[in-house]
Amino acid sequence: MAVEPSSPEEPVAATGVQGSVATDDASVPAPTAAPADTWPRALAIAETCVLVAIVAACAIYVFVQQRPDLLLRNTTTNGGDMGAHVWWPAYLRDHLLPNWRVAGWAPDWYAGFPVGQYYFPLPALAIVGLDVVLPYNIAFKLVTAAGPIMLPIAAYAFARCLRAPRIAAPLCSLATVVLLFFKGDPRQHTDSKTAAFDQHIMGGTLASNLAGEFSFTIALALALFAMAALARALQRRRGLGLPAVLLAAALLSHLVVGIFAGVGAVLVWLAYRPLKNLKITLAIGAVAAALTAFWTIPLVATFGYTTNMNYEKIEKFGLFMFPRYFWWEFALALIAVIVGFVEVRRATLVTLAFTLVFGLVFCYWPQSAAWNLRFLPFWYLGIFLLAGFGAAEIVLVLASLFSRFTVVDPVAFDPQPASVPMVSVGADETDGTDEHERAPEASELLPARPPVSEEVVERRGLVSRALALGLVACIAVVTLVLVNMNRGFLPFWAQWNYSGYEQSTGRAGKASAEFKELIHTMNELPPGRATWEGGSAIDRYGTPLALELLPYFTHGRIDSMEGLYFESSATTPYHFVAVSALSGTGNASNPVRGLQYKTLADFRQGVQYLRTLGVRYYMAYSNEAKQAADNDPSELRLVARVPDLDNQAPQGWNVYEVRNSPLVEGLRYPPVVATGMKSGTSATCYGTAPQQGVTQVRLDPWECLAAGWFDKTGNLARPLAASGPGSWKRAPAALADLAPTGSPLPEVTVTKTRSTNNDISFHVSRTGVPVVVKTSYFPNWRASGAKGPWRLTPNLMVVVPTSHDVKLHYTRTGAEWLGIVVTAIGLAGLVALWRWRPAPLPPRRNRPDPDDDGPATASGEPDAVRDPDDSPHEPALA
Repeated sequence: MAVEPSSPEEPVAATGVQGSVATDDASVPAPTAAPADTWPRALAIAETCVLVAIVAACAIYVFVQQRPDLLLRNTTTNGGDMGAHVWWPAYLRDHLLPNWRVAGWAPDWYAGFPVGQYYFPLPALAIVGLDVVLPYNIAFKLVTAAGPIMLPIAAYAFARCLRAPRIAAPLCSLATVVLLFFKGDPRQHTDSKTAAFDQHIMGGTLASNLAGEFSFTIALALALFAMAALARALQRRRGLGLPAVLLAAALLSHLVVGIFAGVGAVLVWLAYRPLKNLKITLAIGAVAAALTAFWTIPLVATFGYTTNMNYEKIEKFGLFMFPRYFWWEFALALIAVIVGFVEVRRATLVTLAFTLVFGLVFCYWPQSAAWNLRFLPFWYLGIFLLAGFGAAEIVLVLASLFSRFTVVDPVAFDPQPASVPMVSVGADETDGTDEHERAPEASELLPARPPVSEEVVERRGLVSRALALGLVACIAVVTLVLVNMNRGFLPFWAQWNYSGYEQSTGRAGKASAEFKELIHTMNELPPGRATWEGGSAIDRYGTPLALELLPYFTHGRIDSMEGLYFESSATTPYHFVAVSALSGTGNASNPVRGLQYKTLADFRQGVQYLRTLGVRYYMAYSNEAKQAADNDPSELRLVARVPDLDNQAPQGWNVYEVRNSPLVEGLRYPPVVATGMKSGTSATCYGTAPQQGVTQVRLDPWECLAAGWFDKTGNLARPLAASGPGSWKRAPAALADLAPTGSPLPEVTVTKTRSTNNDISFHVSRTGVPVVVKTSYFPNWRASGAKGPWRLTPNLMVVVPTSHDVKLHYTRTGAEWLGIVVTAIGLAGLVALWRWRPAPLPPRRNRPDPDDDGPATASGEPDAVRDPDDSPHEPALA
């Protein structure tokens, strides 16, 4: 509801309670009064200070809750996935950027994988940039904490630039703080506990951020900034480069949030004269897309080499979308929607639109590489922003009503005020009677009832604005106090994460001495890959993923088969099947759905899996796994022990060397080339009957073939290939012959094997014999001195040497060069956008411009929100 600001062009005749008095007698001096705009200007300054202070308080509060004393401590961040994210920016800094790459090859996880190809580069680049002036650990912490700090500011910018009522902007900031401290379903029902676990990792909240989804939170803030910048650019028709940069930044920070940013940008465009702004919006979108091409084009070109985790689609929509404890958010959101339609508030309608869109996406998104849970935060964000708008509408109505009842027009209670002239009504002017000679009838004289005086209008406006400002300040204080009272486990989680692996005392203490001893022991061994027994006991080191940092802490000497970015490697499924056969009861995570996992009863097959994958070391801590390893000395050799130093699980480690597990070796039989693989086939496509405990999901064609091969044998004596020389046998994928075919191949000796970040070289005793390179296949690999490489089950490389010395090199592909060229064009387009000055749009005729958010006054200014850049005065609160 709009308040009644004074005209910015015509100063009122009076201010305050006393004002200048109009009189016909020029000799009577008017009382001295303050300048007409003294109080409005003072209130405008107070408004700006209070509203900015609220937003600043939101950001500072979120920053303080993330423990700045620990953020500035030089310790290695741990906790959840966060404790493994530490590896990627450091690898980018040390190995990729020196070679002018943001994506390349890393041997550190999953027998090698294309690092940066499928994971988001911008947050890592920010960490590397900050590392120039700060220690790496501190730079990492500050960037991971930045998203939650930015989100309240981004919400404020979103509301202001879409011209919501001015007090709505800080209320939206407060709403995002409430969202950040949302901890999931609090009930103890089984479904509620499951929902709470998922809500902790969905993204967009502080819990998710601490769990490792910091890229999501950064991208979410950038998306709101991008929508705000686009709205402002379409209104002003200048500053067109900023929304392009922000849209690109959101996409480069998180792909799913990039989808949200794109949808939001389309909705903003539709809200601002879309036909006349079509050319501008297309130019901004094209430049934004081009700026990301160096990353997105290679991603799309090679997406088939990712792993689909087959996360189970969430279908309990009522439980997730309409939590009972959100009743007040939904009530406020409903108020905002009703007023938004009545008053045609763009900010409200745009927010409602993207809320509904992503609510539908969450419900109808098919089970695919992207989990529908990832779209749920946008529904929550929309509801909370609408709640902020709804609270603002209530405040505006209360403030306006209060001002109308408390500031009354004295003329309304004066039956015949002296200053109001008397007029004759219905006098007969044709009867020839002189008006001065007859007394008019009483009914002929009525006082002229003037409209509400400008003084009253201004006083009401001032009172309304002041009251609204006070109410918003009170709401801010109460909200932050309530949030602080209901933080739950979040303060401890922040303390746990940011105190680091090195913290060994206090409530957040870890078994840092034992972890350090384990790392030191592994660093003393010859280089090689390691597979380790998983389980929650490893959380004593800071996170169950702590050993994923083996390559980080050993500076690449010991590679971990397990890594954080599951989807980024096509070798991921086979690692987890292997480790399931090597782990004690309850210690295998089995995260990829649709596979046949093993148990410790399959230990010998698990060791064969390690050989197939080129793993040199096996690390066990459970008594079951240690006993199984000790029972087979012909397969495993104990090379190191790490004692238990804290009398808690994990109670000491045994490190075994896998016998006869070289990185490169000759094949015993030529591979069979599988043909006729069809996309979209089910997990049973490899020819086995449905197995108990296997969830039937859709698998990639190669994965479908390789999973069956790995389940049945995993033995490189009988490999399958995706392609190869014409002399190799061909067989349909569903009927691929798993038995040795033809005569055995001549024996070949492989020596001088050397592996770096971009190269693998070796010497063979004879040429023409297929050789398996136990490194993950990826199309960037090129061979010299050999034919190939071709993809070999499960996801390795096979070459046929044509020379005794063979070298494989990781190169740039045509898709990567194309992406670089398109990004260069995008940079040129960005310069053009900054220089482009489209002509202003003509004002709408015959109807008020919705940009004004209210009816126009006599002065031409809107009766509600005015943009400060379009008006010489500060806008009113409404």
